[in-house]
Amino acid sequence: MQFKYLLSALSGVMFMWVGSAAQAEALKADPAWQEGKLENGFKWQILATPHRPSDKIEVRLEVHAGSLQEGIQQTGFSYLLPHLAMEKTDSYESEEIQSLLPLITPETEPKSLVEVSYDYTRYNLSLPTNKPELLKEAFGWLSEAVSPPTASNGLIQLMSNDPLSPLITFPAGVNDAWWHYRIKNSPLVGHEPGRPIAEGATAERLNEFYLKWYTPDSMTLYVVGNVDRRAMVEQINKSFGGLSGKRLTPATIAALSALPATPVNFLSQGVEKDRLKLVWDDPWHPIVTKLSLERQWLSMIANDMIANRLNQKMGRGSAKNAALDFACQIQFQRYHCDLTIDTPLAAMKNNLKLVAAELVKLEKEGVTDAEFNTLLAEQKEQLAQIISTYAKTDTAQIMAQRLLAEKSGSITVSPESYQELRQKFLDGLDLMTVNTRINRLLTIKPTLVLTQPAGEPEENVRVLSEQLEAIMAPKADEAK
Repeated sequence: MQFKYLLSALSGVMFMWVGSAAQAEALKADPAWQEGKLENGFKWQILATPHRPSDKIEVRLEVHAGSLQEGIQQTGFSYLLPHLAMEKTDSYESEEIQSLLPLITPETEPKSLVEVSYDYTRYNLSLPTNKPELLKEAFGWLSEAVSPPTASNGLIQLMSNDPLSPLITFPAGVNDAWWHYRIKNSPLVGHEPGRPIAEGATAERLNEFYLKWYTPDSMTLYVVGNVDRRAMVEQINKSFGGLSGKRLTPATIAALSALPATPVNFLSQGVEKDRLKLVWDDPWHPIVTKLSLERQWLSMIANDMIANRLNQKMGRGSAKNAALDFACQIQFQRYHCDLTIDTPLAAMKNNLKLVAAELVKLEKEGVTDAEFNTLLAEQKEQLAQIISTYAKTDTAQIMAQRLLAEKSGSITVSPESYQELRQKFLDGLDLMTVNTRINRLLTIKPTLVLTQPAGEPEENVRVLSEQLEAIMAPKADEAK
């Protein structure tokens, strides 16, 4: 079993998710990241790495608008704009663009040139160092990609019928039954990215969408790599300083509602095996303080201990045909942790029973001194290598973690500050504190989600839920 924090960087090195301690000392942002804003409101952030001359230059331009901003007659416009820009712009003919795009599209994740989500549209560029002419060309095309569209009605209709470029991607799973259930009672309903372009779409409607949402004050450019910061700022001003407009309508916030406790099951074309999830769902309230950072670290340690115990238990042969995974993620104003059990239906009840029994044991008894000391030693060993680890981290990873931190409203601290804060936290950690946190986590009732391959006889998930409830929260007379 792997225990993954989708919100972490370098196992929690740079990403700071924090709670609600108003009086706590604020974290100090990494001064290596330089930030600025043009007169038109266009924002930029640069991390220059001249000490790493072979670093690639990673560029991300994020427009804070996506499918959530599309009206009824504007469906598909969030990806139509970049689709048009990848075909032709004012200064770049189709042949020139087709020659340029392979040179600037990332080879590592994300491999797409443009990502379109509910609340953002992001342009991803990856460039080799020491090629100033290519950088100039890339910025020239990028600035025109976010400039007012000049397409005719005929071209829009033609593009509406053409296959979408594979260089434009959408979030995975937006059409799954589980996701449709998850977004119930939220603003995201009916705004799934990638819907067909509205019938009868016109240049006038597209321009209205652009003018309303593609304003420079809603754009942020991120650059990481071996660049000259002053020269880069000049290039940014030259390329994007001419954009005009100001956002007058607040964008709808992409937020999920709380996950109901009712167990649910789905038949899906997207899975080949039976999959059972225990989902713990909580609201997310980010405030960047040292105290609440330590609370998050404590939760991560507790979750690691739970994952290690389950891994040991299920790996001793007591579980049949079962694969477990534990992952936590911040997503649209919610923080959820999923314990996933991939196992055939025939073995599901038995494997769920084993997992539940071990969770109850952890809730009541906690982990042992030996388990705690082993994990603590591992954490301290990783911490000792943090500076050298960060030095080997490529620019694409650094960029990805910066974007995650920005999305969460969190602070990115320097590796040196992280090392100091983390060392103090680990030095002050004790077994009782960890076990208290484990107990608190496991007293929260999870939601049971069962996904089965399409065509399989539908299992009654309520039976599984009642089984889990009977083990983890037995009635008073049964518990005697």
